[in-house]
Amino acid sequence: MKMKIACVIHSLDGGGAERVMAGLASRLALRSHSVTLITLDDGRHDRHEVDASVSRRPIHVLSTPESPVSLWTRTRRLRTTIAAGNFDVVLSFCDATNWLTLLATRGLGVPVVVSERSDPKHQSLGRTREFLRRHLYPKAYQVVCLSDDVAAFLQSTTHCHTRVIPSAVEPPANVAVKPNQAENTNTKIQRLVAVGRLEHEKGFDRLIRCLAELPNDAPEWKLAIHGEGSQQGSLESIARELNVDSQVEFPGWTRPIWPAYSNADWFVLPSRYEGFPSALLEAMACSTAVLAVDAGGAVRGVIDHGRNGWLVENSDTALRDGLQHCLASSELRTRLALRAGEVAKRFGWKAMVDAYETCLQDACEGRPRP
Repeated sequence: MKMKIACVIHSLDGGGAERVMAGLASRLALRSHSVTLITLDDGRHDRHEVDASVSRRPIHVLSTPESPVSLWTRTRRLRTTIAAGNFDVVLSFCDATNWLTLLATRGLGVPVVVSERSDPKHQSLGRTREFLRRHLYPKAYQVVCLSDDVAAFLQSTTHCHTRVIPSAVEPPANVAVKPNQAENTNTKIQRLVAVGRLEHEKGFDRLIRCLAELPNDAPEWKLAIHGEGSQQGSLESIARELNVDSQVEFPGWTRPIWPAYSNADWFVLPSRYEGFPSALLEAMACSTAVLAVDAGGAVRGVIDHGRNGWLVENSDTALRDGLQHCLASSELRTRLALRAGEVAKRFGWKAMVDAYETCLQDACEGRPRP
């Protein structure tokens, strides 16, 4: 069954959810579905490309503190755009966009599937928006979640219909193959990389602090944190105060990101909470050894501790001890890197697109939810 699909997201301006939406919309279009990608922004700052077969519709109603747009205006314009498209089904990504889409489509008679890209147990939208999510999520044909934990939480708090579909990763075919880690055994400085929005929940502040607290006899290290966000100034200040600013760099939003992973000895995920960390999958797909905090969401499902990655408890002490242990062992780094790349098979794009396509077709045909 070929479908006319509206995909809705706030923007394509960086981020893991935006990357997945761009890839998903493109792949659905390449399966001969008619796909229109609607973004709330003006479309001028896209950082992810979509296939030429995808119709792009920025509607310029993204509300920011600097340029607020009323809920009425956002809802009306989104509703008008969706109604004019005569779509078979609507797919929305990300919490605030999800409830807005459900609000905008009330009474239109078009089924809506929304995808929760974070962990709502830890990421509150505020009283009003939480009220809207709680009352509107049950109106969705299905709420796609990244993990069983998120699905269970949303079922208990909103009584919505959930389906778990993990995220996907597919490194480019021309990415450099990770060199044999044994070649780096005698490297004096350990190269660490971290990737994500420079915001509190990503935990980059505690990563810097934990590295600064390593004992004097720990291996030397350098850390590159790739990304942009409101906390960059604060993170730079922390590095200066702890006298490690010469060891920490902020390259900004980086694309292509693959060389940063491939050239690192370790990828570190220090997040306070996560939904399904795309950066973790990307690093592992590049056969980079990873050290991750058990930040909830799907992290535990990705990492088989001691086999394809090193998983520590969600605390500063555990992170610091994990860093000390991992940086001191070239044997561990080699062993974890050898198995890390297997995630590209476990979390491939085909499986994810198949699952979304089935979900959207079920919604179009009004099938009972599984």
